Amino acid sequence: PTAVSAPLCCFRPPVMAATAPQAQPEAPQGHPEAPQGHPKLLRLLKACPWTPDERLKPGSGRGAKNKLGALLRALEQESDRLGVPVNDRAFRADYTPNYFVVFPDYDRRYSPDVLVAAYRGGTQIEINGTVHLFPRTVTDWAGHMCTAWGLVFNAITTGAPLTAPLQRLEDTFPMWEVVYIKALIRLEMEVKARLMVAAQGFTRLERDPEAYVLVMREVNHVNSLVTGMGTGRSDMTLDVLWKATEMVQQSSPPTEDDAPLISLALSILGAWEDLRQYFIALIPRINALDVGLSYNVGLVQHLGVWELAWTRGKRYLMEGRVRGMLAEDLRVLVQALEQSRPLQEWLSNSEAAGLLAVPRILVTRACQDSRIWSVVDEFAPEARETTQFRDMEVFLSAHGVHGLVQAMAGGGGLDVEDGVSVTEHVSMQVQRARPEGWNDYLQVVLACVSGTWVRAPRTDQL
Repeated sequence: PTAVSAPLCCFRPPVMAATAPQAQPEAPQGHPEAPQGHPKLLRLLKACPWTPDERLKPGSGRGAKNKLGALLRALEQESDRLGVPVNDRAFRADYTPNYFVVFPDYDRRYSPDVLVAAYRGGTQIEINGTVHLFPRTVTDWAGHMCTAWGLVFNAITTGAPLTAPLQRLEDTFPMWEVVYIKALIRLEMEVKARLMVAAQGFTRLERDPEAYVLVMREVNHVNSLVTGMGTGRSDMTLDVLWKATEMVQQSSPPTEDDAPLISLALSILGAWEDLRQYFIALIPRINALDVGLSYNVGLVQHLGVWELAWTRGKRYLMEGRVRGMLAEDLRVLVQALEQSRPLQEWLSNSEAAGLLAVPRILVTRACQDSRIWSVVDEFAPEARETTQFRDMEVFLSAHGVHGLVQAMAGGGGLDVEDGVSVTEHVSMQVQRARPEGWNDYLQVVLACVSGTWVRAPRTDQL
């Protein structure tokens, strides 16, 4: 994809042999370095957590980076004071937008992140969970940078003259910066190229159905690199999308009975469409995307919502037995809502009573028709053999689901209250058997009834 290709700078820094620190001549009286030591620089240097080989301690956090940044800014000022000339940094004109934030001009701008990277050896970097190896040139210049920094470090700690070490730093820092940043930009282009393939594929879907295969492959690849709202799964397939499309087309318009189940299919299609629109909107702005994909809020949200919708479609639409369970549970629950004003109010106001009532209603369906799979069969089949289940069957044959809902609203005699207690026991047994699966199923049931699904927000955040 041409949208992410950018000319790389042809600047080739000269090869500088790493040398051992050399003793510096004493500064004559009246020279800018005549005062004893460098107290301000020494104080800033000691504020940073160092290892014995003059590197910032790994894992010391952003606070340590900030302290190192303060030291580097002081060194820039000291270089100006001592008349160390600023080397040409015109190569920054070829940096991508993300690096313009750090290097907006051609001044010294010694970056603590760039310096710390040299002490990582310049051999590899991890981006989105994948380790990328650097070419040998990067490794060589990392060594030169460490040598130059060692000279400055030694001069500050011993109080030796700083002109020569700062000149060496100024000669080396921009060379290491351009080699390192250009290597990062190449990796950035590789990451964004895969995103662009997906984005351009989305634009072709309406006129080229075969593009769906390519797009889903690239979405899986990008999703596997992103952590946040989703789990980063990379095995999503098109069959869920086709099933949701088929269900919506065959029930157009949906009847009163199948509308709640069609709501789930529509949520899958909606999540896919939101993802498509986001990727298409990304095309002209791809250069502003953060190469650490998990830092892009909009991308994380849209992929997370799509992964959740796909996972639920795979679970509740693709397996006939489970789909039948969901459809029948929705039918029973909708009937109960039509017959009970209190239940409507509980659910519309998200009251605790409603969240207690719905599981009890769902478990009662196991007593009505054993040929249709129920939540008891799905989550806790052993509950059918309990005394409480048999008592629940007796209660429902006498009072029905309507009697249960009426009792939970405060009506009914002692025998009805005992029946409510029995349904609660079976309900808790089902919920505790597989809590995570049950909680997801309950959320799907409530979303189907209300038609309210998680949607990726309309946002321009990258």
